[in-house]
Amino acid sequence: MKIAFISNFNARDIHKRSGTPFHMARALERQGIEIHYIGSLKNHVPFGFKLKNAWKKLVGSKRESSRNNTYAMQHYAKQVQQQLSHLKVDAILAHISNPISYLETDSPMILWTDGLYAGMLGFVSHFSKDAATTVAQANLGTALALHRCKLALFSSQWAADSAIELYGISKEKVKVVPFGANIEKRNSLTDIQNFLKLRSPKIIKLLFIGKEWERKGGDVAFDVAKALHADGHAVELNFVGCYPPTTANQEDIPSYIKCHGFVSKRTPEGLEKISTLCAESHFLFVPSRAEPYGIVFCEANAFGLPCLTSYVGGIGTIVKDNVNGMTFALNSPTQVYCDYILNLMKNYTLYEALALSSFHEFETRLNWDVATQEVKKLIQEMD
Repeated sequence: MKIAFISNFNARDIHKRSGTPFHMARALERQGIEIHYIGSLKNHVPFGFKLKNAWKKLVGSKRESSRNNTYAMQHYAKQVQQQLSHLKVDAILAHISNPISYLETDSPMILWTDGLYAGMLGFVSHFSKDAATTVAQANLGTALALHRCKLALFSSQWAADSAIELYGISKEKVKVVPFGANIEKRNSLTDIQNFLKLRSPKIIKLLFIGKEWERKGGDVAFDVAKALHADGHAVELNFVGCYPPTTANQEDIPSYIKCHGFVSKRTPEGLEKISTLCAESHFLFVPSRAEPYGIVFCEANAFGLPCLTSYVGGIGTIVKDNVNGMTFALNSPTQVYCDYILNLMKNYTLYEALALSSFHEFETRLNWDVATQEVKKLIQEMD
């Protein structure tokens, strides 16, 4: 089987889009599929676009998207068609919709993504800045891509529902195939058992990984750690990716809350640091307020690390309550989180069972090999 793998950028670069397209394509190759990479697409915008965009930002704090502009999407399609003209493939797979919105081809097209434009509006604050013209063009481009596709694959039920409910596409071509963890080295069960020996029940170790303090719920994690400490429990909370915002009275960050800032997985040192934190922590604690998917939860499970998070967006497809973590309502009081954590720490055999079950979820459901096996099967079953 030969597949053209379409991306706006170079999908062979592991550092693009957190490594998701790279790991997706590599895992497809491990299934015996011949991958032809089509990418590094140039972004063309219409004459006067930059001036118009600057003016809109100045007078209304809105912006035009250069990637979801109709003119740009049409030029993406032309570049893809040019690269495809030299190939004969069985199918075309894209991990994002805009390069295929206006693509004319006889080969069956598949979209495999974590979210659609209309689903992001009003959900992820970043999209609230889009001008009305961008909203209209992005929605049209997304709808065209979906209706052109033979298969529309989504990493979560939340994203799949948005395709059906917001874009009206046929349920028959919509499937849910979760993304896997973006990791190079896989741990064994023996590794997980050794990690459990590092996790002492005498001190609660929480790990927060995320760049966006507000969206990822950094304040909730901060408050829960403070409440546990105030109640007399030994606790340690490690922040990776961001720092707590400075408070008005310059309150010092408590010694049991450790802030590491941005840690790059691109360096051996950074990767080792994150791996060590995952191995030694009891919970990944990222109570996001908006999350289309959340590969960080898959990666945590790869270390036998249960996840404490929110039941929003695509997270519910990854985290199953009391199987590989727990999801909480967005308005859950601090004490609800504390009670759940303390119950497991006081009944430590239950915690150990949850950690092993979390690793089992990674092994059986949340890795790229399992995901691409399913995708290959779906492609072969296409009419």
